[in-house]
Parts: sequence; C-alpha cells; structure tokens
Amino acid sequence: MANTMAQKTKSGRFEGEDYRKGALERLNDAYILLRAGQFSGSASDAGRAVEGMLRSVIWKRDADVRAGKKSLETGHNLRDLLTHVRNLGLLSSAEPKDDGLDEQVQRIAQLWFNNMRFASSKFVETHWFRLGEVHKGRTMKQATESFCFDCEEVLKRCEILCQR
Repeated sequence: MANTMAQKTKSGRFEGEDYRKGALERLNDAYILLRAGQFSGSASDAGRAVEGMLRSVIWKRDADVRAGKKSLETGHNLRDLLTHVRNLGLLSSAEPKDDGLDEQVQRIAQLWFNNMRFASSKFVETHWFRLGEVHKGRTMKQATESFCFDCEEVLKRCEILCQR
C-alpha cells in the first residue's frame, strides 16, 4: 500500500490524504507564524489549511473525483468547496455541528482570500479593519488568533466528515 501511495504521489496526482496532510501542516505553520507575530502569513496559511481539508473531504467522499470523472480544480473559493461537500450529503441540517461548520466556513471565507499569501501585513490588516474584524478594541493579533482557532475547528469537523 505504501508503494502504491508513493507511486501516485510521484505521478503528481494529489489524493485525499495528500490534501489532509498538507492542511494539517499549513495549520501548524499558521500557529508558528502567529507566535512569531507574522499575523497575515498566519491567517493566509490557516485559510489555506481550510481549503486543503475541504478538498480532502471531497476527494475522499466523491467517487467521481477519485475516479477522475470530475475535476477538483474548483478554484480557491471556500464557499464553493463547502457547497460541494454539502451536495455530497455529508452535512445535515438536523446536526447542529454541521450548521456551525457552515457558519465558520462562511466567516473564514469572508476574511481569507487566495492572494492573501502575496499581500502585505498592512493590506490584510486594513482589509480586516474594513470588515470590522480589527477595530479599536480588537487587535490584529487577537483577530488572527480567533481566525486560526476557527480554522482549526473546521479542520476537526472535516476529519469527522471524512469518516462518515
């Protein structure tokens, strides 16, 4: 099995476990950057972790994606990825945690954008200020900590969805 996974990874095709491992690494990177005071880099990596974990859920739970019948090249829109997960029937309106996942991803998607990785810290802080995330009573550090915690919760919920 290890050889098969290594061969597929060497071929350049990402699979569910590759997305999952990368997502967990990006979240770890986000916390390292947070502790170092690199808040925009931290937020960028935390958002990328959410994207990777949503892709992991889709890859693991969508047979057409695994078979190559459908592409996972959906762009970097977290809302679109969440919609794909929802369309797989993995989220239930009867399950309060699933509603919470939806709300968290929507909030993360409002604050995170793919090109954040290129943005200056000042740009991200100004963007978050305009959105009301950073304000007189809430620093960029506090906002980034909260953002990382939300991203971590999404990753935990996605791990559960992968098992459904």
